[in-house]
Amino acid sequence: MDFQELMLTYGYPILFLGVLLESEAFLLVGVYLAHRGYFSLAGVICVAALSSFVIAQFCYYLGHRYGSSFLTRRPRWQGRYNRVEKLMVRYGSTLVVGFRAFYGLRGAIPAAVGIASYPPIRFALLNAFGALLWAITVALAGHNLTQVGEEAFAFLHEQYKIVFIGIGILASIWIFYRLIIARRLKSQQTGARPI
Repeated sequence: MDFQELMLTYGYPILFLGVLLESEAFLLVGVYLAHRGYFSLAGVICVAALSSFVIAQFCYYLGHRYGSSFLTRRPRWQGRYNRVEKLMVRYGSTLVVGFRAFYGLRGAIPAAVGIASYPPIRFALLNAFGALLWAITVALAGHNLTQVGEEAFAFLHEQYKIVFIGIGILASIWIFYRLIIARRLKSQQTGARPI
């Protein structure tokens, strides 16, 4: 069962769980299905924002509650925490709003922010704003790409003869070019040999 079938069968709850695990992939499938009329785009954005908010709050809570003892037991993770701490010092609240752009650190950043004793209410407010901003941005970009892709596919479907002729011309040019290169190499090799 692929993403689309899963989401058509279980709807918004599977979108919520999917965004928890693999955020952009499920969100973009949800946007595509909204574009096709199976979901509401506003509903997809709201569910994705809520899911992203919940997972970030969970990671923040884990960092806030268990972070320092967790790091003492896993010294290899200290480097990640130090990296996030440097980002926190440099970017502050902007990092809390925009951490979703750091692929691979989406769980580590909220946890590290929690370890750093960032104020919980402030984190929740900035996290909510960031989750909504992220969901709207990704969803609208995906929606626009879906529209452009469908229009391009429709155009290519209508103009398939021109497309095949163009591909044939390009293939002929490439073959002709390769033949010329092969002849030049052969003539250079035969001319360079001693008698």
